[in-house]
Amino acid sequence: NHDTKMPVRVKGTVVEIHRINPHSIIFLEQTDTNGTRQRWAIEGPAGFQLTRRGVPPDVLKPGDVIEVCGYVPKEKTVWQVAATGPEAVSLAGRLITAELLVMPDGREQSWGDYGFHQCFAPGYKDQHSK
Repeated sequence: NHDTKMPVRVKGTVVEIHRINPHSIIFLEQTDTNGTRQRWAIEGPAGFQLTRRGVPPDVLKPGDVIEVCGYVPKEKTVWQVAATGPEAVSLAGRLITAELLVMPDGREQSWGDYGFHQCFAPGYKDQHSK
């Protein structure tokens, strides 16, 4: 259950991307003005949905700086994708369900359609708009 009345905006550096099903995950690291780091797990469309939309696998890479707008669960939730190799480190981050990504070039990319549209400019319309 997400707080859809208050969208959250996060800007940070892409650490890792998982184009998996049923939801893709982008791990993002945000550093505030005091130097405190916060890791986020950005939930988005399934890998097959990204492919169907024509989003190339290399659209984002580690080190890219992006902005995300979306919704956090009402209860603080940490999401983790388990690493597969014996030497690998599993990443975890606070979950945010993304609606909009601002790509490194400044282009806005719809990332998940949850029907709330509070991350978009006023007047935004899509197939779910009334």
